[in-house]
Amino acid sequence: MTENNILNEPFSSTMSRRFRIARNIHTQKTPFQLVEVVETSDYGITLFLDRRFQTSEKDEFFYHESLVHPAMMTHPNPERVLIIGGGDGGTLEESLKYPSVQSATMVELDPEVVDIAKVHLRSICGDAFDDPRTRLIIGDGRKFVEETDETFDVIILDLTDPLEPSKYVYTKEFYTLCRDRLRPGGILALHNDSPFFYPEAFNVISKTLDSVFPYRRQYLTYIVGYMLDFAFSICSREDVLDVSEEVLRERLRDRNIGHLYYYHPAMHPRASALPGYVTRILETPCQISTDAAPYVMDEEEY
Repeated sequence: MTENNILNEPFSSTMSRRFRIARNIHTQKTPFQLVEVVETSDYGITLFLDRRFQTSEKDEFFYHESLVHPAMMTHPNPERVLIIGGGDGGTLEESLKYPSVQSATMVELDPEVVDIAKVHLRSICGDAFDDPRTRLIIGDGRKFVEETDETFDVIILDLTDPLEPSKYVYTKEFYTLCRDRLRPGGILALHNDSPFFYPEAFNVISKTLDSVFPYRRQYLTYIVGYMLDFAFSICSREDVLDVSEEVLRERLRDRNIGHLYYYHPAMHPRASALPGYVTRILETPCQISTDAAPYVMDEEEY
């Protein structure tokens, strides 16, 4: 519960922010994390995990549309989708907007987050968990990718930042596993953290991806709820990522996805879509993350 209807969120080692809570909706300590669903005047229904802002009904489209649609629109016919993480259901809901999708497999570690989302976050997940195309697997995402012999058109990693519990889903070996689970022309989509606030994490993730995928497009979105810039990438083994705006507009129309709040073909990631401060970070050498030496963000700076 919040004290005096104020929730304090640590933002970095030197900053924090305060949310005035209009209503405490649900608080639950799961075996993995503290889950809080609250209502605020600025964001509406909002999800916090371990006192950190995750998503809200008013701003979720910035993150979920940026994560999902560049990959799904780039693929000419996405039929089989794999989502690792994403317990709030927002990524699943965006993926299922595509009529070509025959199956969407979602692997989430914390079943209680899914249960909470089904009850309290319907404005974010909609009816995605009830869609007959959805296959929900409760378990470890890396273990699933290691053990499955299934392949997918699009794999979407909707993960927490590379902290200690999640360090092995940011390594070269894990990205290689994902690459090998892609069908011909398949695409991996994921976030790459904030280049401004967490430049080292952004650089390591970017260079680790480049050690596995010969083709990658990177782009930035300002996430209002996070109050920071957030990088994303789409990656492939094949040269399939450059799609013209005209083709993307045709696909958006033909697929009848409906109204989107953020993504648009004119904003689709291009080869030279990064501002100068970001390219300078990428020019800095750094180690890639491996299973033998996984990168972990410094929690004192997080």
